Amino acid sequence: MKRELSAEPDLETLAAWDAANTTPPVARRCPKPLKAHTAFEVYNSEFKEPEPIIDSLLYNGLTIFVARPKVGKSWFALQIAIAIANGTSLGGCLRVRKPGRVLYIALEESQRRTAPRLRKLTGLTNSLEKIDFVYEIDPLMTGGAPQIDAHLTEYPCVLVVVDTFYAFSRQSERKNVDILQADYNQINTLREICEKHGCALLLIHHARKAPGPGIDVVLGTSGVTAACDHIWVLERKTEGDCLLTITSREIEETVYGMRLESGEPFGWRITGKGVEAELSAERRAIVDLLAEEPLVPKTIASMLKKNPSTIRRLLQNLVKDGVISKSGETYSLSRARE
Repeated sequence: MKRELSAEPDLETLAAWDAANTTPPVARRCPKPLKAHTAFEVYNSEFKEPEPIIDSLLYNGLTIFVARPKVGKSWFALQIAIAIANGTSLGGCLRVRKPGRVLYIALEESQRRTAPRLRKLTGLTNSLEKIDFVYEIDPLMTGGAPQIDAHLTEYPCVLVVVDTFYAFSRQSERKNVDILQADYNQINTLREICEKHGCALLLIHHARKAPGPGIDVVLGTSGVTAACDHIWVLERKTEGDCLLTITSREIEETVYGMRLESGEPFGWRITGKGVEAELSAERRAIVDLLAEEPLVPKTIASMLKKNPSTIRRLLQNLVKDGVISKSGETYSLSRARE
């Protein structure tokens, strides 16, 4: 029987094996050496800040975009694809910094359904030639990933949209499988494709039925969120108003107020950012008035045609949140927000 040793045997040991007419040991293969960096080297490293594809929103890497059904995440993804293709702006305020080609993998709709969506969001322009739609693809881990890789090699894209993760990751058998590891491997495979081709991938996914804080609403195991670069959570707050919370490894957490406008132009409009995004319609109306000039509660109530006691309660909460300040009976916008 062959034996494995971590080091070469000495001469005395070899002589003993020869006398016993046994097979010499097989030297163990040397493992691949680790590539180590000193803390001093790491400390002095300098890297460029991530460059946005869309200002303060979309960056290279894998982004998981999560929302409950029928909130409008597919509309927003298509709106993003159009904005990148034509190089304009998104939501009325976010500038596209890196226009280019888009690959849109739509696995939960047909071409028949996509056509009216496009017509509702944009007119017929030459930039639509830069968006390629795919309606059929092999499952992610059994052919789909190489298909995307090959397509991006031949047709480099700024953005890949996959709608949805469940439709793409379909697995017929999950018995005796480490589900967390399987989820991680799938997400990491897509992340590696982004890294290889220097692009962004927007992976549309579903949220849990039960509400929860931050990324806890992402459906599936923690393996889904562990390997991605950015996470978007779109949550409906009031009729027509939503919050888009962006969590990332490399950029600060950002919150955008969103509204899906049904008129002309149709589509998602960004209504605010940060604390202002989380203001209710009533609170936002007060802030808008105080942005013009300081006012007393009675005047605000009259201008907004609201009950004075309701206005006073809203004003007190806005002061508590640091959005506005109070001097005597007069309220004004906080200096930090002017």
